[in-house]
Amino acid sequence: MRSTRKLALLAAAVAAACGLLAACGGGDSSGGTPQSGGVATFAEKPGTQPNWIFPFLDQAHNSGYATGDMQVLMYRPLYWFGTADGGTGLNTVKSLAAAPVYSENNTRVVVNLKPFKWSNGESVTADDVVFWMNLMKAEKANWALYAPGEFPDNVASYTETGPEQVTFQLTGSYSPTWFTGNELFQITPLPLAWDKTSDSAAPGSGGCAKSVDSCAAVYQYLYNKSKDLNGYATDPLWQVVDGPWHLKSYNADGNIDYLPNAKYSGTDKPRISEYRMLPFTTDAAEYNVLRAGNNTVTMGYTIPQDLPQRVGNSPQPATNPLAPNYNLVPGYGWGWAAAALNYDNGQLGGVFQQLYVRQALQQVLDQNTIDRVVYRGFAVPTVGPVNTAPDNQYIAPIERGAGPYPFDPNPAKQRLTSHGWTEQNGVMTCTKPGTGADQCGQGVAAGTRLSITALYSNGTSATQQIMQQWKTDAAKAGIVLNIKPEQFDQLQNDTSSCHTPGGPGCDWQIAYIGYNQYYAVPTAEQLLLPGAPENIMNVNDPKLSSLIDATLHSGSSSAFNDYETYAAQQLPGQINMPMRYYIEATATNIRNTTEAYDVVSTGRDPEDWYFVK
Repeated sequence: MRSTRKLALLAAAVAAACGLLAACGGGDSSGGTPQSGGVATFAEKPGTQPNWIFPFLDQAHNSGYATGDMQVLMYRPLYWFGTADGGTGLNTVKSLAAAPVYSENNTRVVVNLKPFKWSNGESVTADDVVFWMNLMKAEKANWALYAPGEFPDNVASYTETGPEQVTFQLTGSYSPTWFTGNELFQITPLPLAWDKTSDSAAPGSGGCAKSVDSCAAVYQYLYNKSKDLNGYATDPLWQVVDGPWHLKSYNADGNIDYLPNAKYSGTDKPRISEYRMLPFTTDAAEYNVLRAGNNTVTMGYTIPQDLPQRVGNSPQPATNPLAPNYNLVPGYGWGWAAAALNYDNGQLGGVFQQLYVRQALQQVLDQNTIDRVVYRGFAVPTVGPVNTAPDNQYIAPIERGAGPYPFDPNPAKQRLTSHGWTEQNGVMTCTKPGTGADQCGQGVAAGTRLSITALYSNGTSATQQIMQQWKTDAAKAGIVLNIKPEQFDQLQNDTSSCHTPGGPGCDWQIAYIGYNQYYAVPTAEQLLLPGAPENIMNVNDPKLSSLIDATLHSGSSSAFNDYETYAAQQLPGQINMPMRYYIEATATNIRNTTEAYDVVSTGRDPEDWYFVK
């Protein structure tokens, strides 16, 4: 779960990383005299410091913080999505290649690279794209966004057809919008300086850019190097960048400084002289700095408890408590906000696989009260795969309104009692096992109790309130939620290693990590197809898989409607949670931050910012 554009994949903590949000920046683009230079600072949300520099993410390190707040500043993805108006389209300015050219009934794709350079003077070439593809082909099981049958499995061949050109032959006809936005988007060209197996080896000696068979040792070398956080800013390996920034200093506690890459080839060259990230231990500590208005922070986040209640249709609060030093600007997440259910948990996996149980769990979650009380109006209830704010072309009719399972503990309780459950000492207990219509269902043993451990990321007080509210309302239906907070990194580790029913790593039952980040197109192949690393729920629904597959090939509105309708009704492996949107505080003397956060988690854009007087 994101964290990752990504479907990432995933988190109350990840959700709060505005680096994953659309149009979440702020600041008027006019007014004042533009200035060159200056140090811009971003206040990190507590506990969200990026801690993985290697852009080939495995599931354990699949964090939007690592992607949006570190990797893409230095190592640009082949294609960048998220436009100035908050759309999900291709950003031709920031992409390393021209728009791909499709032919032969959308089975052949030609990518032409722009004349970008690495900071060591070498050109970004087709070899660097092939290097990534070979690595992905060899290590796809370690690629957090891999879904069996999809990228790179759906690429029959990829060939360097020119120094700056790569041609992809696909295994079938795919929607160009989807293949570009969700598949080619995954590619990050890698410098040949990284194609080696030891520090002393010569660049390119690893052979991965030439042969898939040589990639395992190169991958292990780069993976092990990324575990050495102390070397992020000092190791020459990581200083070979093609993005607008390189690391000046890095500390695992979140104190991170970036300087402009003097050899950056893009037209969006940094105008500020330094970009700093500052850690905070609590929400209150950060807000106090913003409220003091002493210019320590250029951009930070607010929490709903610090803002006036939202009134009317405006996405902003009626008044700005941080004026005159900061503007408040809303931004929206692009993903599916949900709590994951572990279908392979040895104790309750069979229970979670029962649709009526998922329906009951959904109906004891009061999203409207959470929005009003916890988020003070700055959230939108979720009823299906596609969030409804801001409005977008992918929303299905079933997702507009209260959805199929509005909050009501009474019918939730009736669903359980009508399927063989009896409340005993305040806990629903299976007293009628079996597979009949009035029985508990396959895989649910007699005496099974609906006493469920629910993990959640402890990054914000709001998440604690949400879980407590869910616990209170669930009890009305005889469902006991034993809520347990964990650090974000620990929660990711605890939920990423359940691979066989009841096996090691399958102890977790419910996990609220936040929301599953989408790429440009809100399909769910990385989240819900069997075997996908982000499918931590272990969902395996052939009909659902078929409906998802249809959205990848046709891209038609009917295909999306069919998939979203089924998913909204079936609640596959997860319970819908409200999608909070964010109100960012942006200093009144900073400009051009409207692209600071992109709809698909390609990251923050400090290279676009400038100060004014």
